[in-house]
Amino acid sequence: MSDGQIPSAERIVELARAEPERLGLRRGARDVSVRLLGEGESYAAWLLEEIGAPPLVVRIARRALEDLPRPMAEEFTALRMVPRDIGPSPIVLVDRAENALAAPYMVTSYVPGRHRPPDDWSDALLSAHAEQLAHLHERSFDRCGPVTVPPERRSRTLSLVERFSSSLAWWRAARPDVVSDPEVARLLPRAEACVAAAAPAFERLNRFALVHGDLIVTNILVDDAGTPRYLDWEWSEIGDPAHDLAMIGGHVASRPCYLSLDRGRIRSLLAAYLQHATSREDETVDSLETRHGAWEVFDRFFCSLHFRTRRGTPEDRTGRYTNAVADLTSGLDRRLHAAQASGTSSTDR
Repeated sequence: MSDGQIPSAERIVELARAEPERLGLRRGARDVSVRLLGEGESYAAWLLEEIGAPPLVVRIARRALEDLPRPMAEEFTALRMVPRDIGPSPIVLVDRAENALAAPYMVTSYVPGRHRPPDDWSDALLSAHAEQLAHLHERSFDRCGPVTVPPERRSRTLSLVERFSSSLAWWRAARPDVVSDPEVARLLPRAEACVAAAAPAFERLNRFALVHGDLIVTNILVDDAGTPRYLDWEWSEIGDPAHDLAMIGGHVASRPCYLSLDRGRIRSLLAAYLQHATSREDETVDSLETRHGAWEVFDRFFCSLHFRTRRGTPEDRTGRYTNAVADLTSGLDRRLHAAQASGTSSTDR
């Protein structure tokens, strides 16, 4: 779906008045207002307010269903599993285009708070983030995989090496021009080696959790009390808690998505997490740091490929994607060069 086809506020208001239950509103809703909260690559989010009722968020797909990174049902199912006050609650899912809004949509509760820019992320806020993640990850699973897959069909192991290989195969088939870029070609073998060096740590991983999967800075809201809450759960799955810990930032960073964290702040984040993670007795700061480092390299490498496809597009008019490619490429180069110079990956502990 192109941006020009996104339903207008007027269309949402019309549906709210004609068939309010289709938007999670009470019958007879009349005094409603709608305003755009923001637009991402997959969804546009609209705030739907009715006098005397809690505000709601209508997330409308900006792409055809088959072009979404994950099925909408996966995010909706994951939201049912999210502990209270960590993210939005699911209310309505319409995962077909044939409806009054002429686009797939979901309705969730509204999450209060505001985005904090990277410079506002103090040690206290990082610690609060770690505590929220420990709460999110409190329930343990002995298998990993999509939340919509029956537990008995999920995997008992998580191999980041296999995930790297399958992601790379997709990119080679879909965008060989990106993979063959000289900068990517120089990084690729070192990124693969870094992830491979951490394989033993993933082989020892046998307890999993519901993970958000995309907890970059811009997917986190912070309320007036300093409590972080999480948006946009389309990448959620049953997976490795270290994945969520790695997304906020690390040695490889790019504003506004990732924080630049030195090793001391990374270990403080992991220690704060373990202080509150009562169901992770088998974890140590060292074990988390190993997988954190591997996830960081994995995520930043493939994000840099995605950002390369966005350079020169209308969305890059501010240089957002061009700058991100430069930041992530140089950060990965330094990170992988340091590991290579030391004779071992810094994730191999």
